[in-house]
Amino acid sequence: MINLTSEQQRAYDKYIAARNSVRIGTYGKLSKTPWAPLSDVKSVVDIVGLNHPLYEANDGWLEYTQAFSNWLAVEPEFRKDERMSMIRGDYGTTDSWRDKQINVKEI
Repeated sequence: MINLTSEQQRAYDKYIAARNSVRIGTYGKLSKTPWAPLSDVKSVVDIVGLNHPLYEANDGWLEYTQAFSNWLAVEPEFRKDERMSMIRGDYGTTDSWRDKQINVKEI
């Protein structure tokens, strides 16, 4: 168990609650809240006579993205160091985007 400051703990708890409310992955399956689409817009309403559509904001998703960015802002530094990164070469060449040389013999 890691020791978090009170600010970090509040940000983490808010992030976890928001993640469970939008049901990211397998989290929140037992939640009674309806599934939320993973986009900033929940639906588009086209009103006759209006020259542009109206967008309904997806409040649950917007809350999740805000809570996640707040958590990343106060996240402990050692978690950033422990996180694997392709830039540091943690995955080796298996996830490299570099094109491998193709050796095709002429027929």
